[in-house]
Amino acid sequence: MIYDANTWIGHWPFRALPRRSARELLDQMDKHGIEKALVGSLHGLFYKDAHEANHELVQEIQGHRDRLLPCAVLNPTYYGWQDDLRQCREEYGTPVLRLVPDYHGYALTDACTTELISAAHALNMRVALIDRVVDPRGRHPLDPGREAKRDQISAVLSRFPQERFLMLNFSGLVPSGTSDGQRNLYDITRILGGNGLRLEREITKHGAKHFVVGSTMLLRYGKPAYLALEKCQLDPQQRAAVEHGNLTELVPELAG
Repeated sequence: MIYDANTWIGHWPFRALPRRSARELLDQMDKHGIEKALVGSLHGLFYKDAHEANHELVQEIQGHRDRLLPCAVLNPTYYGWQDDLRQCREEYGTPVLRLVPDYHGYALTDACTTELISAAHALNMRVALIDRVVDPRGRHPLDPGREAKRDQISAVLSRFPQERFLMLNFSGLVPSGTSDGQRNLYDITRILGGNGLRLEREITKHGAKHFVVGSTMLLRYGKPAYLALEKCQLDPQQRAAVEHGNLTELVPELAG
């Protein structure tokens, strides 16, 4: 039983994606043996009103909520985001908020970011921080996305020491500034070096409790993350934690 913390549907304006829909995501999940996934809409990165993408996403996955749980994308500089966030949580049942500051024109250290994260936590939502959406080596000149600044990430984690974050597309753990390591969860999509051996070393070093499966489908082909996990020599308890247990603990709605 494998749950994926990092999937997307929709169009990408800078290159053609062979698959874009919820149905195509489910087909890929079936191909790779993935039972459930958290999914966001790529359109939310580019719409002026990001909440329009949340409406689309909920409609797109209607009828598939047993396997796909929506992740909200909102812009804290856009008027009325407070009502939009409340609708995502209370009406749409969205358990996770993904932040994409480069695409929406704010910084993680801005006051509006703190307000949005605080509001999400007050609604019992988890917040996902994204190191990068695409590899900068292949980034289109008009693509505003960059890798997240480590000092800003650390500042967010330190500002909310009692909260746990979902860390997507990071190449390694980021110091949280707390003695207990804050038990943030990192998807494995960029921790794959050494023919999968780096992932095993990281799990051995930090503990399985910090890692979850993440593929970045349908923006990318998801198989590398799954292959790396297959190569790891983990005991059954460790494997179950990474494959589904950790994510279900962070996002209990996945167990429903």
